[in-house]
Amino acid sequence: MAVRPIPDPGVLKQADAFRLASQMLNMCPESAMSIPAVVNAAFALELYLKSLNMEWHTAEPSTLGGKKAWLASRTVLKKGHKPSKLYKALDQAVKDALEKKYRERFVEASDTPLKKTLKSYDGLFQDWRYIFEGHASTVELQRLFAVLQFFSEELNALPQKWA
Repeated sequence: MAVRPIPDPGVLKQADAFRLASQMLNMCPESAMSIPAVVNAAFALELYLKSLNMEWHTAEPSTLGGKKAWLASRTVLKKGHKPSKLYKALDQAVKDALEKKYRERFVEASDTPLKKTLKSYDGLFQDWRYIFEGHASTVELQRLFAVLQFFSEELNALPQKWA
């Protein structure tokens, strides 16, 4: 049987951990820590979005000798690293709610929808993870941290929903 927790609590917890790790790395005085800070922040963003699009597969109770059903596996319904594509794959109701909250929180950026903000981070994870290839562009890390904080607060405040 397949069920969808929105958000997936385990993936959400990992996203929060990578966000915090990124912020801690950013506080290090060594400039070499800026690369892992950006990579962890980009990965946290990816995980926040994936936490909204996971599917759980449970074992049937009949196969467990009368025991309760248990989680057999988790699957992300949209793979990849581009935040805009992960966002596009979300249920429309989830996207609408996030857009509304984003506009409320970032009044000064109300002309820039969440969808467009996320598109600006496409390629960030790959480009900074492989920075030695020379494709990384400048990133406004404090702005990215604000977006990550938005996702952390909004997703952790959501009541557990099952689809």
